[in-house]
Amino acid sequence: MAIKHNKPNANESDIARDIGRLYGDGADYMTQDENQATALSKAISEGFVSEDGFLTRKGRELLVRFG
Repeated sequence: MAIKHNKPNANESDIARDIGRLYGDGADYMTQDENQATALSKAISEGFVSEDGFLTRKGRELLVRFG
């Protein structure tokens, strides 16, 4: 019987790192780094962050997993 390890998705770990920089006021406290901007766009498109810049339930769950 093989044991399956949950290997974190590199994209999700990048997103978790970047959305960890968002605060409850909805402001984005990230630098203007192109990679971070891409990760934030991906976070929004995948439903981790709302269009307004707030963490969604899915985003909070991601942060808990990668906490």
